[in-house]
Amino acid sequence: MKRCSFIALAFIFVVLSGLTAAPQGTPPVTGDRLPVPTDPVVAEAEKVVRNVFKADFAKKKAADQVDLAKKLLKFGDETNDDPAAKFVLYREARNLAARGGDVPLTMTAADATTKAFDVNPVENKLAALEALGTARTSPARTLAEAALAAADEAVRADAYPAADRMLKVAAGAASRATGSNLAGVVAARVKDVAAIGKVAEAAAADRAALKANPNDSAAAGRLGKFLCLLKGDWDAGLPLLANSDDAKLKEAATRDLASPDASTSRAEVANRWWDIGETFDGAERLELRLRACYWYKQCGSELTGLDIVRAEKRQKEMAKAIELRGSRPASGPTGPTGSWKVIFRSDDATIWNTDTKSGRDQFAIPLAKVPADIRFLKLTEATKKRFVIIEMTKDRLGQVSEQDGYGWNGTNQSVYEGHHLGIYDSMQPGTTPGTVAIHLARGKGDYRGYGGLGTKPLLTAPGGRGTRK
Repeated sequence: MKRCSFIALAFIFVVLSGLTAAPQGTPPVTGDRLPVPTDPVVAEAEKVVRNVFKADFAKKKAADQVDLAKKLLKFGDETNDDPAAKFVLYREARNLAARGGDVPLTMTAADATTKAFDVNPVENKLAALEALGTARTSPARTLAEAALAAADEAVRADAYPAADRMLKVAAGAASRATGSNLAGVVAARVKDVAAIGKVAEAAAADRAALKANPNDSAAAGRLGKFLCLLKGDWDAGLPLLANSDDAKLKEAATRDLASPDASTSRAEVANRWWDIGETFDGAERLELRLRACYWYKQCGSELTGLDIVRAEKRQKEMAKAIELRGSRPASGPTGPTGSWKVIFRSDDATIWNTDTKSGRDQFAIPLAKVPADIRFLKLTEATKKRFVIIEMTKDRLGQVSEQDGYGWNGTNQSVYEGHHLGIYDSMQPGTTPGTVAIHLARGKGDYRGYGGLGTKPLLTAPGGRGTRK
């Protein structure tokens, strides 16, 4: 490991797993999800719940239904010894919130069910959205946007029939919205999803071909274009494009995967994607341009002259296209959407990757118990609530890595008079905005926390104190 300029933080590590959004109030993962209780057991539990809250269920005003939904959701979170009751509490909370027109609360209750029980996350979210659509009491724009986002999640999961039904909910809500282009946005997305669905069967054949022959560049190119240019899944599709038989796509993907650091190199990657987009139409051109704009944004304020003029002009052009077409607002690594799980909370790096539960501020779990599908790691300075978020996978949590100065060192071994346990930057001084360096040196009073918005693609940080984008 290179010698770095370290800044120590007493902080919390939280990982983000899953593909569905989980607003605050969703219980943390405590292990495998529970099986869905049988219908007779659920029916008995429902009788008990409705009897206990009989007076509340009798109230029919929307505000009263929302209040009861919040109450049932809270009891569901706190119920850990009766799976059937927990299931019913979450389900009734979802249904009541939907009838009361509270979109965020409805989706929170649905996500709580997904988190705790072995249900299909896409179908569960679809049921929540259709309940909201039937009630027709929720803010139209809020519901339409929630349904559009859920449809994108369904597409990523290859659940096209569910995506179609979600878009019907979005269309119904958009028809009630005034002073917006939501109806046009939904219509454009319906066309996009239909196009993706038509190609999905061929994509499955390409997956099979690559399984039989990983060096099949033609199959890699077709599948890579399907994932990147139609589904917007660049994480999965870029390696395939880098093995494509299309020379231009292969070159651009290879440069993209290299994660260039210099602003000029990033601009070159952006320009390549934009130029390639000129040879495509419709959703594919849009996705290529979105990828280009992702890289333009990584250049920050370091571009000069014609480079910055070109970058700003193209980003403004895409902002209008996004508004008119209803496409995803970004085409880089997806932001945090899922459920946070605390895996470490302490100022003592030596307990990393151990089973430690010695109070709220001395907590750690073994990495073996971390969910397999994590996508992000959030590092929070506990005293000042400052944080950064980096992309992360479970296998990288226990590895040492470096990327031209930025890296992740998930060990608790003593180095340089302290326990290095996080992300650092050996190329810039610690006072430069965007530099995040963590060096947990116990007893070193002169080391204090610092965190900022990352200037490299590896780092992102939502605004304010929010825990997710």
